[in-house]
Amino acid sequence: MQEFNPEEQNDNNRPAGGFLKGLSPFAYVIVVLAVIFFLYQFIGGALTLAAGGMDLDNPNVKITRIILAFGQFMFILAPAIFFARLQTSNLKEIFRLNSPKPVLVFLAVLGIIMIQPFLQGYMYFQEQLINSIPFVSEGLKPLRDIFNTFEQSTMKIVQAHSWFEFSVVVFVICITPAICEEALFRGFAMSNLRKVYKPFMAIFITGLLFAAYHFQPFNIIPLLILGFYLGFIVYYSNSLYIGILAHFLNNFFASYYMFVYGKPEFETPRLAGDELTDTIIALVLSILIFTSIIILFYRLRVKPVLQPELKEGGAPNE
Repeated sequence: MQEFNPEEQNDNNRPAGGFLKGLSPFAYVIVVLAVIFFLYQFIGGALTLAAGGMDLDNPNVKITRIILAFGQFMFILAPAIFFARLQTSNLKEIFRLNSPKPVLVFLAVLGIIMIQPFLQGYMYFQEQLINSIPFVSEGLKPLRDIFNTFEQSTMKIVQAHSWFEFSVVVFVICITPAICEEALFRGFAMSNLRKVYKPFMAIFITGLLFAAYHFQPFNIIPLLILGFYLGFIVYYSNSLYIGILAHFLNNFFASYYMFVYGKPEFETPRLAGDELTDTIIALVLSILIFTSIIILFYRLRVKPVLQPELKEGGAPNE
């Protein structure tokens, strides 16, 4: 791959034209995310409601899943490409459209599998902790009721009663977000942030933005961990494809569990005795193996050549 030269391709540093031209890479990311959030949540949401909302007993709402998928491609992926194109004509570079090393693909898949027990265990113990403290449980009840309503609507989208319906769910819930969100966050956003921050900080901020963007306060820690992991494997493989695959698998595991068992993974009875001990051991092993995978992945990393060292605070690649 040709080395990126900031002197020769200064058009990749800032967007061209209008007030956007004066924005720093960080400010540009925030503005673009705000625009995309508005487009997807309000315009996309209006289309969903026009189709019948979330009431799946309404025959018109059976197309809700397809509208959701359309909304992500139209209001997340397309704007991400558009705003990236304002900066550079070399979209392959900014979106890291490179073939990953097979060994890194294997480690990325193994990592997303091994972190699942910890993520689900964390959700379980968080729920138990909140319920065990009366004033916390009561204080959070109004907020939890609001998000439980949203979650119930989401569950209707995820639930499937046949393999054909499940295949539609996989397309809408697994494939579409994996492509669109990875292009936006690990492609557009992280590439811009890397212009002014060192790799770890760019990955960290991208993970924060990814978690905040989902607007799920009770899932914030799992979303942060997932966001950091996806940013890490994309940056150090220099391939967006590896992030898309891991993101897809993360969503697929949850969707498949819902399809088979009819409930989210973390909805389990209160554990006690040997079950609780086994669960804690599984969580510890999950973290240890996951950490080992991260270390090995870093040792086998591909050193990206995408981002230039900028005079406004940019840091060289690691």
